Amino acid sequence: MRAPLLIYWSSPTKAQVSVEAVPPHVAEGANVLLLVHNLPETVRVFYWYKGRTVDERKEIARFIMSNNIKKTGPACSGRERIYRNGSLLFQNVTKKDAGAYLLYMKKENFDIRKASVHFHVHPLLPKPKITSKNFYAREGSPEALMCEPETENTSYLWRRNGQSLSEDNRLKLSEGNRTLTLLSVVRTDTGPYECETRNPVSTARSDPFTLNITCEYCLLHPGYICLYK
Repeated sequence: MRAPLLIYWSSPTKAQVSVEAVPPHVAEGANVLLLVHNLPETVRVFYWYKGRTVDERKEIARFIMSNNIKKTGPACSGRERIYRNGSLLFQNVTKKDAGAYLLYMKKENFDIRKASVHFHVHPLLPKPKITSKNFYAREGSPEALMCEPETENTSYLWRRNGQSLSEDNRLKLSEGNRTLTLLSVVRTDTGPYECETRNPVSTARSDPFTLNITCEYCLLHPGYICLYK
């Protein structure tokens, strides 16, 4: 007896509408596009809101598909541009623009679709500068170098003679790596030193900094200063 042949068939899964921020991390003053993927063909009207909920006070803009009508809402700053494919362009973004946005769609059968997206805004980093509290570092004593200015969401990296520095038994990093402390200065610690700052949209590096070192008993050597009793 032959076993019955069972055939299973299922309709292809429809692609879900989604929104992508391009780029997800944007520099202040640049543009970001909230790009819609798989917008349903039967959408009658779609709305963009600031935040993750439908709130008339936070409506940025809407697009009515039947007659290509664009309307702005109370939350529109004048820097946004809405497109027929559902996408929304922000121009000359500011820190206040960062956050979540909601795309709200009404279909011809009155079905509702939603998709949200989030993007971050970062400043372009200024050129950092290395500072020290002491004009001269004393041999055998600790000395702290600081990378200025302090900025949010920034990574700090240190180099000496072009080589990356990390904590060891002579070096300590603190304040989010913004401060480099030499625990016991020796003659070879003159440098030069450089600090580099990074965030998701920019990188900046300081000018070289040479540490002046004083000692009470030493031979004259280029690069540091000898003091005698």
